[in-house]
Amino acid sequence: MKGRWFSAVSVVGAVLGAWACGGEDGTSGAMGPPGAKGEQGEPGEPGEPGSAGPEGEPGEPGPAGPPGPAGEQGPPGTGGTGGTIAAGVLTASCLQPCHSFSGIVEQWKTSRHYSTYIANLGDDEVDTWTGAKTCGNCHAVDGVEQRISGNVTFSGTTGPVELANGQLNYRNSGSGAISEIIYAGQATVAAVNCSTCHDDSPAHDPHLTGGDYVTGAFPLRVPSAATDFSIVDRSATLGTSTGTHSRNYGVGNACIWCHKSRKDVTNYVLAANNNISSGSWGPHEGPTSDVYTGEGGYEFPGKNYGNSSHSNLATGCVQCHMPPLSANGGIGDHSFYPQLSACQQCHAGATSFDILGGQTQVSGMLQSLRVALNDLGMLTRDGINPLDADALEDTDFALDEALPQSGVSGEVAGPLYNYFVMARGSALGVHNPSYTQQIVYDSIEAVLGDLSGMTRPP
Repeated sequence: MKGRWFSAVSVVGAVLGAWACGGEDGTSGAMGPPGAKGEQGEPGEPGEPGSAGPEGEPGEPGPAGPPGPAGEQGPPGTGGTGGTIAAGVLTASCLQPCHSFSGIVEQWKTSRHYSTYIANLGDDEVDTWTGAKTCGNCHAVDGVEQRISGNVTFSGTTGPVELANGQLNYRNSGSGAISEIIYAGQATVAAVNCSTCHDDSPAHDPHLTGGDYVTGAFPLRVPSAATDFSIVDRSATLGTSTGTHSRNYGVGNACIWCHKSRKDVTNYVLAANNNISSGSWGPHEGPTSDVYTGEGGYEFPGKNYGNSSHSNLATGCVQCHMPPLSANGGIGDHSFYPQLSACQQCHAGATSFDILGGQTQVSGMLQSLRVALNDLGMLTRDGINPLDADALEDTDFALDEALPQSGVSGEVAGPLYNYFVMARGSALGVHNPSYTQQIVYDSIEAVLGDLSGMTRPP
């Protein structure tokens, strides 16, 4: 033990002695492993900002913000130079007077011309109106155009016929029979529209001429100058087909071309042995011109017939059915319905068309004639039986038809024809009060005999 302690003391002493004497340092030992992480210290002061980095790519645009307030209006610019409109190009002014919201075309769409066209679209009856038959003369869309151009056909050889003035009937120079011209056009549409009455050739068609509409630029097809006239088909003597020249009604001449009986009553109603062949015997529907002109009724020998002042209106039918409208630039109303305002120009204060009770009076006279004819078995609605009590109670005189039979005398056939003319074309006397009342009175007298209790209208 003593020896080991000494040895240790000796070693330590030697070491201390060597240090005390300043000997050379020994080589560094290997680095020991890192110590454990100490606790985080307090953050230091922020350093100076670094320099800006390069600009990045732009991002997608965000949604637009609300518009800002309007700025003040700037001063007006200087006027431009006037432009030109090429032919055939329509402008807003071209809408007048035809294609505005309440213009001529829209008025026409309220008319019976338009409603008849719509009601018969695709109907089998259209074929009978537009085929090679007499109906196409008025019902085909180009019926008037074909008649004026002379493109019609005849059944057999013909005597004189004034196609250019609207005559429909002619006398077969071989057989002597009175016939009606036949439509020879190719139309498949039964319509009465703008081109039916107006010349729509390229020189006059406002859709092609362009620019503002000028009055008179879309003229009527029917002659309407100061010396022109139209023909009502009633001839002066039996065996002729001359028709009767109406007075000149200007633009009103056009109405007469179609709104007539299509019958030459002088040759149609004979003194004896009239053949009532079907329910369609008698005047065609709408024989207005026959009444208005005072030229179309069956007139009894020895009687005098006169016209009311209505038949002297300068433009005839147009004066009351197409009064000028300011919205049309002074062009007439194309609904064609009669306007009470036109009547009031002469009949101040009138509140209906029954002026001075004229329509009421004619309605009563027509009812008397109707009952008398029905008692003779001349009227029907079903083609087989006379009118029943219900039919006789209404005032729809225009719905009555002829009950077919043969060998009818002129004393009955004449009043029957007159009943249909006045029921279908007199507007209960408005179109020609004097002529209507005289014709109906004489017809009642012819059927019933002495009317000493009544006075013949003047």
